[in-house]
Amino acid sequence: MKILFLGNSHTFVHYVPARVAHFCGSHGAPLETAMLTHPGVGLDWHLEQSQTYYNLLYGRYDGVVLQHNAHPFPGKESLLQAGQRLGSLVPQGTKIYLYMTWSEKNNPQGQEAMSAAYEELAQCIGAALCPVGRVWQQVRASHPEGELYFADGEHSSVLGASLAATVIGRRLLGMDLSPTLCYEDAKVLEGLALDPRMLDLTVKDGKLAMAPLG
Repeated sequence: MKILFLGNSHTFVHYVPARVAHFCGSHGAPLETAMLTHPGVGLDWHLEQSQTYYNLLYGRYDGVVLQHNAHPFPGKESLLQAGQRLGSLVPQGTKIYLYMTWSEKNNPQGQEAMSAAYEELAQCIGAALCPVGRVWQQVRASHPEGELYFADGEHSSVLGASLAATVIGRRLLGMDLSPTLCYEDAKVLEGLALDPRMLDLTVKDGKLAMAPLG
């Protein structure tokens, strides 16, 4: 299976696609991934990039995972408009998956609007929903010992990225999305070793920065 990820830092921080590939491979389903991301952008930004069109139309992907702005979430209409436009570009035979993100650590009440918007878009375009945000909030409530947020209270920790990857991987494979099972898998996936030459989010001199893993 070959999957394209379109998103922003909530896709590339701690490399959610690599974790999804590892999860699927460990369950006997080898997965090839590609990633088109940029910090702070939404699906509307991707609609203005030539590589988006080329990859969707000629990449021969089995699936595409779409992820919109999260912090702040620009609202339902923004997601619906961009999501529907992107959905119209996806060739027949390429399945659309929606990567529902999580609200800020200090804004748990914002999750409902974000989740409802993704759920509406999934219905509108016939996409499969990866309800990361809903599972995230349930795991936070039941497993307060596991910190899902990075130091900024917006991005994911390694555990948080592993939880996102687990939810997406389980959806790709048609598996149970029980928060308990997802959390157990995320704890295992948290230990995944990535190539140390890759850049990842870190804190340097009290500020967020990108630096090599090694």
